[in-house]
Amino acid sequence: MTESDADLIDVEVLRTALDGRELPGGELTVEAYESALADYALLAPDVDTEHAHPLWLLVLALRGMGISVDELCRLAGQRAQDTLLFGNCEIAQRRPVRVGHRFRMTASAGPVARKESRGGGHLDFVTVRVEVHDTADGPHPGDPVGTVTNGFIFKRGA
Repeated sequence: MTESDADLIDVEVLRTALDGRELPGGELTVEAYESALADYALLAPDVDTEHAHPLWLLVLALRGMGISVDELCRLAGQRAQDTLLFGNCEIAQRRPVRVGHRFRMTASAGPVARKESRGGGHLDFVTVRVEVHDTADGPHPGDPVGTVTNGFIFKRGA
């Protein structure tokens, strides 16, 4: 074990802290001006003022975890020499994101896994799954508007 491995968070501690942990989630409204700005920035050719660009599911998921990415890094035991990488993103959209509607997000972390890199370092994989619900569907919504699963990779530095 190297000196830098001595302060590396144990993977079982990481799993206990994050695997299956419910995150606070949150509520956000996709405002018309935000949707218009995003359409402009994304060079969206068809202006649809009723529905937001599908990329809004990712925005809602990142904003609606209920914790910031910095807080996720702290929960994952990120050290100064560690690097956060955005590993993957899976978006399952079932219905359009409607402009002017309020959305409620529920979020959970896990699974958590550790792998050793070819260079002998460690990579910790933390998955965060967010369901996006339209509050117009009522207090007991059925299927979410969409589900976003983000994979965060913590490249543990030496």
